[in-house]
Amino acid sequence: MARPTSDPDPPPPGRPHIRPDAGAEGDPLDSERFGPSPPRARAGRKNLREKLWAGLSGFKAAVRGDSSFFAHGYRVLLVAITAAMLGVGLQGWMVLIFAGMAVFIAELNHSAVDTLARAIGDPEEPRLKLAREIAAAGVLVAVVGFAALVGTVLVLRFGDLLGWWR
Repeated sequence: MARPTSDPDPPPPGRPHIRPDAGAEGDPLDSERFGPSPPRARAGRKNLREKLWAGLSGFKAAVRGDSSFFAHGYRVLLVAITAAMLGVGLQGWMVLIFAGMAVFIAELNHSAVDTLARAIGDPEEPRLKLAREIAAAGVLVAVVGFAALVGTVLVLRFGDLLGWWR
């Protein structure tokens, strides 16, 4: 019996349809007719060394592509010097390191969104601009949290040194 040339059960509008008898890899003609094949769950798994180099390469690209990393870096360095001079304890250092890392993570996410927006097309297109602004808001929240935690840790330690809490 000959196979029908048209799909007997067309998909609803806006949803791709994948034939149940299509192979796992899919057929290029089927992808034109029925949409792309579903992604594989474990595609592109890397070993530890490859993941490390990919992360370092991404960090290098982000730092070279955005001057904000320099600004955050020197502020974190000034906070670390001040904390060392005040003799901040282990718990204070843990809070400062966590807060500093949160700022850098937020800045890396902002850099990734900005890079994607520029790769997709005009970064000033309203939807891409909104995505970039949301990522910038994430950096703002992280920086405000960092400033609050730094202020708290350093003022508490400074107050201890001056005997304000006795």
